[in-house]
Amino acid sequence: MENTEWISITALVLAMLLLLRVFSLNRRVKDLESQLERIDSRSAMGGGIIKPGIDAPAPLYAQNMEVAPDLERRLRLLLAEGKKIQTIKVLREARDLSLKDAKNYVDRMEQS
Repeated sequence: MENTEWISITALVLAMLLLLRVFSLNRRVKDLESQLERIDSRSAMGGGIIKPGIDAPAPLYAQNMEVAPDLERRLRLLLAEGKKIQTIKVLREARDLSLKDAKNYVDRMEQS
C-alpha cells in the first residue's frame, strides 16, 4: 500500500470515531435537556422562579388538597408524635412536592 492509501484509511477511521463521539454527545444532550425540563416543571410547581409575564401554575398542594385517607392518618399521627420533619419528608415522597410546598401543607395541617 502506498502512503496516500494509509492516510486515506487513517482519515476514514478517525472520521468514524468522531462520528460515533458526536452521536454519543447528541444523546447525552437530549438526556440533559429532558432532565432540565423535568426540573423546570417541578420548580414551577414548587414555587420556583416565576418569569415576568408567565402565569405559574398553582402548587400541587393548592391544586388538589385531598390526600389519601391512609396518608393523612399517617401524617396526623406523625404530627401528634411531634415528628414534623418526618411528616414533611413522608408527604414530599408521597406527593412529589418541593420542600417549601410540603412544609406549607404540614403547617396548615397543624393549624387545623
